[in-house]
Amino acid sequence: MSKWYDQHSFSEIQDNEIHIWINYLNVHEARIKHLYPLLSSKEKERSERFKFYKHRKNFIASHGFLHTVLAYYTDTPANEIEFSTSEKGKPSLLKSLNPNNIQFNLSHSNTMAILAVSKKHTLGVDIEYADKKVEWAAISRRFFTKNEQAALFKLPEDEQKDAFFKIWTRKEAHMKVTGLGLSLSPTQFEVSVPPADAQFLGHIENIDNKNTEHFKMQDIILPDMFKNYSSCLSADFDYDIKNITHFIHT
Repeated sequence: MSKWYDQHSFSEIQDNEIHIWINYLNVHEARIKHLYPLLSSKEKERSERFKFYKHRKNFIASHGFLHTVLAYYTDTPANEIEFSTSEKGKPSLLKSLNPNNIQFNLSHSNTMAILAVSKKHTLGVDIEYADKKVEWAAISRRFFTKNEQAALFKLPEDEQKDAFFKIWTRKEAHMKVTGLGLSLSPTQFEVSVPPADAQFLGHIENIDNKNTEHFKMQDIILPDMFKNYSSCLSADFDYDIKNITHFIHT
């Protein structure tokens, strides 16, 4: 079981270390008013495009959380943190704010956000809420490879839904770590299927991406209070990920 520390236990990150942060998004309106000014002008514009207040609130809360935590690593005030975006849409810190080459990736689902941070190593992280309304079997048949489907549907029926969400987070984490995002189809690569530990098994179609053999993957064991969520980390380590520190941000 992973040990989770509060934010006051934060210490400088080491070269071979990954920090995982989680944050609860369902916060009071006063907190949203505090976080909104931390966002960049582009993030503020994006927040205004959401049709429903719930989605706008979660965006502000998750990105305010992102700014707050990245300020720990960059010695930059949270409201002065700025990002650049890759051709495929993956954000990174502006180079002028990032002398230590801090890498990060953010994900949020329902009322939870998760953030992965490292030095130098590219990251992908995903969190998913196990929504009872999700048509998980149909999604599996559309977006999982034949091998993944076969392994999933061989599991006892009462284990299949939980396994689906674990597979989904593994695939999302890999799509994000490559920097290709949605331009990489989930059917173009394979991941392990529970009860096997998280593992990237390889691409089954040629894609324009280097060093694919170096991606390492690990399920994130969340605190018991978040048992309805699944999460996974992927990183471009060429060795197993061993040095992870977990934080709960409040």
